[in-house]
Amino acid sequence: MYKREFTAWYRRMSVVYGIGAWSVFGSLFYYNRTMAKSSGDGLTTETEVSEHPKGFYVETVIIYKEDFVPITEKILKYWKSWTGGPGAEP
Repeated sequence: MYKREFTAWYRRMSVVYGIGAWSVFGSLFYYNRTMAKSSGDGLTTETEVSEHPKGFYVETVIIYKEDFVPITEKILKYWKSWTGGPGAEP
């Protein structure tokens, strides 16, 4: 009896794992496809440095679209819609 129960449990967990793995792969594929379509507007930035800085120096330039919403805010708003809480505050 134990072997039959174990086999049934193992099959159920395999199905759960498979659904979860394929969901992750599918969402990554979907996210990459949508980001590839939305990033086709050709934003390029060129910066010229007249002289190299001395020592350790890092400069980061981030350019957002005008109506850009971070993915974390989208996830939070979606989560709140399912749990019944208030949405993300701007």
